[in-house]
Amino acid sequence: MSQQTLATTTDPSFGGFNPSTGTFVLPSLPFEVTALNPITSVETLEVHLGKHHKAYVEKANEKLETLTRRFKSAVEVVAFARDTGDDALFEQSAQALNHAFFWTCQQAAGHTRPTGTLEVAINEAFTDFEGFIKAAVDLAKSRVGSGWLWLYADQDDKVALIITKDADTLLDDESRNVLLVCDIWEHAYYLDHKSDKPAWVENYFNQIVDWSLAKDRFQQGD
Repeated sequence: MSQQTLATTTDPSFGGFNPSTGTFVLPSLPFEVTALNPITSVETLEVHLGKHHKAYVEKANEKLETLTRRFKSAVEVVAFARDTGDDALFEQSAQALNHAFFWTCQQAAGHTRPTGTLEVAINEAFTDFEGFIKAAVDLAKSRVGSGWLWLYADQDDKVALIITKDADTLLDDESRNVLLVCDIWEHAYYLDHKSDKPAWVENYFNQIVDWSLAKDRFQQGD
């Protein structure tokens, strides 16, 4: 898993789709494999990207082979699967897309915080950053099964947290400007944190989230 340039926020597939071939691809990580220690170990990254994410890519492409339609982005595939009720295609393509976005939300482990206009919006919604962390942890704890924890801004630039269940995604929802996502499927954290999902969520937002990129996404949505 090599280092690559971070997928830009204008790429609707976040490096996870090849529009020339109309197929999903497994992106390289935008950071070194050791960069997220001790929050996320090399072993977890290898399993998460090389096993789980890879399987979603392969199964989504198998489904695409049965279709005559060609797609230009992962978001287009997900929206098509949702609209047509193709649950099998939706589950695999949405998981491939969610993971591609998830990798772009992270940076080398350290003490990270939102700044600028995004910090103001978070403080307005959650009182302060500590209030945001508590809200994120409480929301993650409320979800018994698998899912994704999202930070997004609405059309009035008000930020909020929401959980989608299982493979569901917000990335095909044009009414929301998605800023960040935290994977709360067990394969994202179990090898490093065991069953302590709250610790994973707290450490994720405190230590490895790329808040500068989230701020850029927030400002681009203005």
